[in-house]
Amino acid sequence: MKKFLIIFFILFIHSKLLANDNQDLKATTNISDQLKILQDLYKSGVLSGYEYEKEKKKILNK
Repeated sequence: MKKFLIIFFILFIHSKLLANDNQDLKATTNISDQLKILQDLYKSGVLSGYEYEKEKKKILNK
């Protein structure tokens, strides 16, 4: 179940990024949205601390 949620999260974020028309404004919004979703997953126990940090680095390095 945990792996399914992680895969769903990653696919969801990537689909959001591909759907953007105005990349500058929406990318900034998407980054903050992605970090919020990621933090919610971590707080709910779906992600471990290691997984959280790994995914956060991916989001911030885009």
